[in-house]
Amino acid sequence: MALTADRGIVYREGIDIEYPMAAVKIYAGSLVCLNATGYAAPAANTANFKFIGVALESKDNSAGSPGDLKILVRREGIFQFDASSIAQANVGADMYVVDDHTFDESDPGQGIKCGKLVAVDSSTLGWLAIGRRLATAYAGAADALTVSDAGNYFPAAVATVAQQIQDLAKGPFFLTIPRFTGWTKDGTDHDIVTLPLLEAPLPIRVKRAYASVLTAPGTGKTLALKLNGSALLSIAEAAVVGENEALDIAIAKDEDLVLAANETAAGAGANCDLILVYYKDDGE
Repeated sequence: MALTADRGIVYREGIDIEYPMAAVKIYAGSLVCLNATGYAAPAANTANFKFIGVALESKDNSAGSPGDLKILVRREGIFQFDASSIAQANVGADMYVVDDHTFDESDPGQGIKCGKLVAVDSSTLGWLAIGRRLATAYAGAADALTVSDAGNYFPAAVATVAQQIQDLAKGPFFLTIPRFTGWTKDGTDHDIVTLPLLEAPLPIRVKRAYASVLTAPGTGKTLALKLNGSALLSIAEAAVVGENEALDIAIAKDEDLVLAANETAAGAGANCDLILVYYKDDGE
């Protein structure tokens, strides 16, 4: 039920959180995980463990029952910890829990990620970024951040933040040209001069085109559309829609987009709607 009066605000920063402990001892400064039943325990390469942060105090609940004591855990920051075997080339990579004071760039078996490597002191000592620090630890170094997409949206090879941002900046973009007319049905090309002279401030490549007409061309007749002299699509006979999803028309920066129609028959062309799908042309 929705509120009908002010509600008291219950708030905390969320950086330092108390977690109920398993029946274990946790040392201050250690890596901490939640075990399979949701209780805090020393971090380990153990099935169903989930990394939560670094212990800010030492607590011994080994003689008690799960939940008898709570441990204060810091959930974000950049911490120095032991490493199994790291190198400068691993900076920016995901790190995995080995034990309660050790991480490594190689998964020791259970895939428990504990942060990203920020700096290397030696092959067995490094700085680990956890929690919200992950969003700021690599400002200006997006190439180092890998992203798992599993080919769902990006190709599998496009696996860094920088690559994915660049791909998103390419498009696709959609240009809708609604309800235009102004050509004569005489079997020759006619520029649609009633349209604004559109141009893009960067080079583009038109990849797809979709169109519909108010009146079909008719038996034995075809409407063909062109963009800057290149064929876009055609609509024939009784059809009122057409598409072409295999285009690659290059349009230079600041070049006018010129649309032309060619229809076989006599009289004035019917109203037409057109959608162009284009991408930024980055030379690839």
